[in-house]
Amino acid sequence: MPIPVQKRLRVHPSSHTGGSTQPKTIPLSILDATVLNYSTSGCIWFYPGSQTEEGVDRLINLSLPKTLDAYPQWAGHLRFASYDLNAGHTHRQGRLELEHGGPEDQGVEVMLARADCLMQAMIPSNESRNGRFWDATEVDYQNLLDMSTPFAPDEAQDPKPLPCMKIQLTTFPTGGLAIAIGLAHPLADAQTLLHFAHSWAATNLALSSSSPLPTLTPVFNPSLLDKAAAGDIDAFIPNHRILEKAAPLPLHRYDYWASGGPSCPEYALPATKIPDELSHLSEKEIARGAKIPWESWDLAAKVAHVDFFFSGEEVHGIYERAAGKAGGRISHLDALLAKMWGALIRARRDCAGGGLEVGDEHWLDVSIDVRRRVEPKLPAGFIGSPIVNVGIITTVPATQSPGEDGFDIDLGGKAANIRNTISLFTPTNTAALLHEMAFELGAQRRWNCFLGDKHVIVTSWVGIGLEDVVFEKGEKPVWVESILPPCEGTVQVMEGLSPRDVGEGQENGEREVGKAGEWWRNGVTLSVWLKEDVMGRLVEDGGLRVFGEV
Repeated sequence: MPIPVQKRLRVHPSSHTGGSTQPKTIPLSILDATVLNYSTSGCIWFYPGSQTEEGVDRLINLSLPKTLDAYPQWAGHLRFASYDLNAGHTHRQGRLELEHGGPEDQGVEVMLARADCLMQAMIPSNESRNGRFWDATEVDYQNLLDMSTPFAPDEAQDPKPLPCMKIQLTTFPTGGLAIAIGLAHPLADAQTLLHFAHSWAATNLALSSSSPLPTLTPVFNPSLLDKAAAGDIDAFIPNHRILEKAAPLPLHRYDYWASGGPSCPEYALPATKIPDELSHLSEKEIARGAKIPWESWDLAAKVAHVDFFFSGEEVHGIYERAAGKAGGRISHLDALLAKMWGALIRARRDCAGGGLEVGDEHWLDVSIDVRRRVEPKLPAGFIGSPIVNVGIITTVPATQSPGEDGFDIDLGGKAANIRNTISLFTPTNTAALLHEMAFELGAQRRWNCFLGDKHVIVTSWVGIGLEDVVFEKGEKPVWVESILPPCEGTVQVMEGLSPRDVGEGQENGEREVGKAGEWWRNGVTLSVWLKEDVMGRLVEDGGLRVFGEV
């Protein structure tokens, strides 16, 4: 049920004058423009305490404007850059730019809402988390970030000012507060989103305790990524030797412009049309590519959402078994994804509506951050959406069982496949890929991943401090949830939170301190979206949780 918004306002940086200041226009990066059609980059933090009127006022009218002083671009105007082939790679079709610092700045849309349900109905209890999984299908987390106002940019050129960023504060009848933050995906991947959340929380915490304000140092400079591209990306034609280097890299290059027709869903049809700016090109120049396999994605199917909770010991047990068979270095995340991948393939193959048969290709499309995969590496505080999706392939075998001892026979092989495929994205190869993408005729033309029966999209939010977003002293979140649409074939990885019930304070839920890098020590949550019947098979899979007995 939709949650009614009681108040809606626009918030600007405290330094914003609203006068005749000359605005800045900054082109977004090569990768930023490619993710325009991705879902909102958003997250919700649930807090047990009830905010006073003074506390809400401080969040919205004091700490948020102060924080936006370090992120002024997000109060600006996200739009398509003008098409001009003589102006370099940032003015090719579909490229994006951000204007801010002028009187036309849109501001951040802030909403205050009040839910009719209890907060406990939207989050798993400690008992549920100890029970290994929680069915969240009936909880629509998207209601906690009202979308009556769409995100910029608007291709229809709607005269209404559209925000780049939205924030919603939702209260509940018997206490509790949900803080949702959402941004247009070209502006923020998960790491950027958390960078801002930490900044805002630290600023509010300082103001609430009359402490000095923190020094905020985000780096908004999209050109740093583009400078890492190989060759001259502002030339009129690409370097074909560089394109040949990028071509073998394992990511999908599904072509929207080749993917119209009866199997294409109505919502995607506009994206299959050649843009007006390019209508003069011949078919040879357009060179249509691989069709999107719409027929393998049943958009009408009911989708279930289940959170699977793995303890730290369970994750480590999976890792040790996989590492012993992998034949090379793997990570705990590789092992856990391999475990889920094998179980998910079993569920899809053994279910009448699963859409998989023996011999079919099955893809794990993993989103990776390229901040450390370019040369020079991007600064730690770099904000934007510097991500690509890696396509990792396996084939559905004739025998797909957990194995005689309850363990996947090919667990180590799958984990090694994940690690080896991702490892191909070296700085040299990533530079070549950036060159390829810079010369793409349309920035949103290619889809580097897919959903449906033969794909799983994986996004990992580990190691970015989800639990450390603390707005008030002693008030850590009791639950954190991403804002994702219910699309079949999505898996999201999050670190486990400390066990705290609603109403408990920080002292009742301290995190276990492990060795450096042991992000999995407090457990891991896999949020999974699948067809209802396939999800039923996955929940019952005996091989998925066998390490839980260790």
